[in-house]
Amino acid sequence: MKRLSDPQTETEISEIFSSLQGEGPHLGVKQIFVRFGRCNMHCGYCDELEKMKEEHFQVFSADALTTELERLESEKGSHHSVALTGGDPLFYAPFLAEFLPRLKAKGRLVYLETNGTLPRELSEVVKWCDIIAMDMKPPTSTGDRPFWAAHEEFLKIAIRKEVFVKVVVTPETAADEVKRCAGIVKSVNPKIPFILQPVSDPFGINTQALSLIEKEILPSISEGLFDVRVIPQMHKIWGVR
Repeated sequence: MKRLSDPQTETEISEIFSSLQGEGPHLGVKQIFVRFGRCNMHCGYCDELEKMKEEHFQVFSADALTTELERLESEKGSHHSVALTGGDPLFYAPFLAEFLPRLKAKGRLVYLETNGTLPRELSEVVKWCDIIAMDMKPPTSTGDRPFWAAHEEFLKIAIRKEVFVKVVVTPETAADEVKRCAGIVKSVNPKIPFILQPVSDPFGINTQALSLIEKEILPSISEGLFDVRVIPQMHKIWGVR
């Protein structure tokens, strides 16, 4: 298997495809998705763990990735934007600093999906991003460690561009942790859209998570935020990637 020879000019990709955005306020727009290989977190609810195994990665140069995106645009028609997802794209910030100027030179909108824990890496590439889909990670949702300080620092950088915050809610999520997420958003800019996403299971939206949002979480964050929405993972309901 080929390995990275230069992290600035090559990257690890698990898949590239055309589909509809299934999460957040840009729900339903047509995008080219570029799924980067690795992540700095290991969330218990993650549905991409298989794709983050090294045997699934392909190594792409900036030139090769640009060519592949042009091919998809030609074959599938016009797209709203290019969604960088993962894994976490910011795990590959040196490559993004090489690749994103090429993408912008072709007039592409850059839609960055990220776990919101790598503020230094974001600062290196934010000028080439157009939309930032930032997750906040309550530890009772992820089973991982808390990232409160990193989330706040990250959001203060992301606010330079269009940004929204998403929190995945599981049946185990503590309402006070979601309230803390909301407090960070309020402190930076209360007009930032705040999306609550009930976790999906193999049979659809998890009803326990949805009930928790309705009964405990929404009442606790109802004041001070201008744009709070509950949006499930619609691509699973549509049956698309």
